[in-house]
Amino acid sequence: MSQTSGKHMICDIKNITNHTLLSTPNLIKTMLDNICKKYNYTILQKSTHEFAPQGFTAIYLLSESHISIHTFPEKQYAAIDIYTCRQYPDNQVYLEIYDYLIEQFQADLNQQPTIIDRNFT
Repeated sequence: MSQTSGKHMICDIKNITNHTLLSTPNLIKTMLDNICKKYNYTILQKSTHEFAPQGFTAIYLLSESHISIHTFPEKQYAAIDIYTCRQYPDNQVYLEIYDYLIEQFQADLNQQPTIIDRNFT
């Protein structure tokens, strides 16, 4: 396996039925914290913003790179971006994280993330 700058997962999570999670910033932050804890990502800084009348954005700056989320409760939608410089042999870790997100949001199972291998050359 050649050296890469990591993997980047882009998620368009649609048809979310867990409206409580989608509309509650503290629950979303807990979900992101749980991902960081489980996969041993080091949080350097968190930046969040709640929009009126609804919607939430969080960006976690990680020593491994970043996680971002933008919610659109009125559309039952969340955009999530996870990029780490970890050298995973395949996409399994990202697919586990994606399954966790789908489970937590109680979203449509018939969707998949886009996972990109980021390369230096």
